[in-house]
Amino acid sequence: MNILSIECSASPVSAAIISEGKIVSYAFSDIKLTHSQTLFPIINNVLSAGKLTFSDIEAVAVSVGPGSFTGLRIGIASAKGLCEPKGLKCVGVSTLLAAAYMFKGEKAIICPVIDARCSQVYNALFEVSGDRIVRLCDDRAIMIDDLKRELEGIKDKKVILCCDAAESVIKAADYQNNLTTATPILKLQNAVGVGLYAEAAIRENNYSDAGDITPIYLKLPQAQRELMAKQRKEDNI
Repeated sequence: MNILSIECSASPVSAAIISEGKIVSYAFSDIKLTHSQTLFPIINNVLSAGKLTFSDIEAVAVSVGPGSFTGLRIGIASAKGLCEPKGLKCVGVSTLLAAAYMFKGEKAIICPVIDARCSQVYNALFEVSGDRIVRLCDDRAIMIDDLKRELEGIKDKKVILCCDAAESVIKAADYQNNLTTATPILKLQNAVGVGLYAEAAIRENNYSDAGDITPIYLKLPQAQRELMAKQRKEDNI
C-alpha cells in the first residue's frame, strides 16, 4: 500500500510516501514560506521521486496536532481535499506520536517537545524498545519547569528529546546526564513518522473517513483566548 503522509504542525513542512515499512520518497522544507505555498509542490516532488502519480496512492495520513494552529488546519484541509474525491483511507496522527515513531529500533524514553509559548511545551512520553512503542502519558500542554521535574525522576534510562523545543528543554534541565537531543535529521517533526504510524494503524483497520479528521489543539487558539479575556474584562466593568 502506498501511503502519502503530510506534516505541517510547525515551521517546517514535509511529505513522504511510505510503502511496506519503507520510505519510498521524502521531501522537507523550512524556508519560512507559508504551508499553503510549499505543501503541494513538495507533494508533487515526492510523487515524482517515487515514480508515482496520485492514482497510485491508497491512503493519506496527516499530523493532527498539537502544533501550529494554522499549519494544522492547512495540513488537514489538504488531506481532506486529497481523500474525499477518491474515497481514500485517511489517518489522523498525533504529532507527538509520529515523532516517537522516528525512533523505532532505539532503546530509550522518547520525549517530543513542541513550543507552546509562555514557557510551555506540548509533550508526551513514549518508551521505545526495538519495534515496540509504549505511550507513557497522554498528549498534554505542560510547563517546562514541570516537565523538567518529571524528567529528573527518570534516572536509569536514556531520554531522547526531539521536536522544535528540544534545545530549550535540555537547557532548562541543566544538562541532566541521561538526557540527549536527537540528531538533526531526527529532531524536527516530519512526515516519515506520520506515515510509519499510519501504515501500522491501517493494518489494524484504525482509519477513518477524511471528514472525521479534526485538529488536536490542546490549547485554545490565541485569537479565541484574547476574545475570552476581552469578554471577561467587559463582564467585570
